[in-house]
Amino acid sequence: MTGMSVRATAIGLALGSLGLATTSASAQAPPQDVIVQSTTSVRDSGLLDQLITPGFKRAYPQYNLKFIAVGTGQAIANARAGQGDALIAHSPPLEQQFLADGFSFERVGRSMAWNDYVVVGPADDPAGVGSKARNDAVSAFEAIAAAGAEGRATFVSRGDNSGTNLKERDIWGLANVARNARNEPAQGAGYPPWYPRAGLGMADTLRLTQQCPFPNKGCYTITDRGTLQQLVGNRAITGLKIVMDAQRAGARGCAVLMVNAYRVYALNPAKVPTVKLEAARAFLDFVTSPRFQRQVASFPNRERPGFFPSAFPRVSLERRLPRVVSAARPIGLSGRIASAVPGEPALSEVAVRLARFPTPLTPVALDRDLTSAGGKFSVRGRVTRSGELFLTAPRTRDLSPLVHSLGRVRVRAAATLASTRVSGGRVALSGRAWPAEGRRRAALHVLARADGSRSFRVVRRIRLRGAGSRYRATVSLPAGRWSLRVRYLDRGVVEADSSSMRTVVVAS
Repeated sequence: MTGMSVRATAIGLALGSLGLATTSASAQAPPQDVIVQSTTSVRDSGLLDQLITPGFKRAYPQYNLKFIAVGTGQAIANARAGQGDALIAHSPPLEQQFLADGFSFERVGRSMAWNDYVVVGPADDPAGVGSKARNDAVSAFEAIAAAGAEGRATFVSRGDNSGTNLKERDIWGLANVARNARNEPAQGAGYPPWYPRAGLGMADTLRLTQQCPFPNKGCYTITDRGTLQQLVGNRAITGLKIVMDAQRAGARGCAVLMVNAYRVYALNPAKVPTVKLEAARAFLDFVTSPRFQRQVASFPNRERPGFFPSAFPRVSLERRLPRVVSAARPIGLSGRIASAVPGEPALSEVAVRLARFPTPLTPVALDRDLTSAGGKFSVRGRVTRSGELFLTAPRTRDLSPLVHSLGRVRVRAAATLASTRVSGGRVALSGRAWPAEGRRRAALHVLARADGSRSFRVVRRIRLRGAGSRYRATVSLPAGRWSLRVRYLDRGVVEADSSSMRTVVVAS
């Protein structure tokens, strides 16, 4: 080996060792922390420990999730103070101000999930909520207040400016009770004795309500359904029952009064320079991913989910797409897209596409329509090959891009034999054949059957190239009476089909 070769080998080995050391060091680099400020119900419902933490670790092992569970008001205050990278909240008024002040990197954040609020109380229900106001939250609060004034009931408020506490105050604001400027029950300059303010998270407030260490006894509170189901499921709560749920449309506050929607935000580096934006966006991508959304739909079980996924628009079709369609005729599809969260505004002016591939930006879009003011759409398109079809739409407001599978369709080719013209021993044929585009190995077979014969035979094969439905062909036939038809074939693309039959007479 020459001196130059030895030196080159030595340098190569050294560089290789350095590269291995660098790769090894990179592989062993500790995960980067991503701090999420969040409402307590995400933790107390079990969603954090059972779905979010393990799922995020599998999807993004380069990040270490640190979750700060406090009331929504405090979570937003912490985020504003730069104490995190992402935020989960469930108080629309506070979130709107957060957005208006420019603290969200994305213009509106992203919808994550929703559930509803319920009112719980003791099994004997001393305020009679179950009989008087089973589906009316405002009347339920009024019944508790009346029983409290008589010394028979207590309402345990979280009193912590959380999303649940703000919802409670919204309900008191509609009730016929004396209240202060914060829409809380008031007595003189203070609170009535039947209205203790816990200052605790949702799980601890439920535990306190169950213990009910107050003079009036008969403790009630408002809670999100997800947290309640988790605590009932693990036997932490056994002495409370739901006395009010399923708010009816005609009740004060309407049917959507008790809806509880969760949204997630990445903090804006322009407001929070310390934010780890890439990590924050990874967290948003995870909780709005199709896989996580499917898991939410069956958590803690499919029969009684604690949450409902809301990252993607919901599609309602007027009728299902047929399983078999003709390449000759366009298919029509109409319906409506809407937010999965009840009561959200209609999705108007959204570009809905009927497409062959699951991406809103696909160039293979069969048709496109802008939704009307009510979220309605109508699309038509000629399908050129068998396979799965999709409805797609771009990101809309706080919703992720729509990719809705319509299922697989079988496309049947179509061909017509419009005219036959005999000249001597030659027959000129013309007609149309579909699909007229998207062909792979498309061919038109001319089939002929002599008078008295039982079977057709192929007398000419025509390769269909390019696009266009019209065809012309000429075949030579012996003298006699013949039955003719054409058959379109493109294996792996469409199902073959034949035209109707025409009869010609070839003179001798």
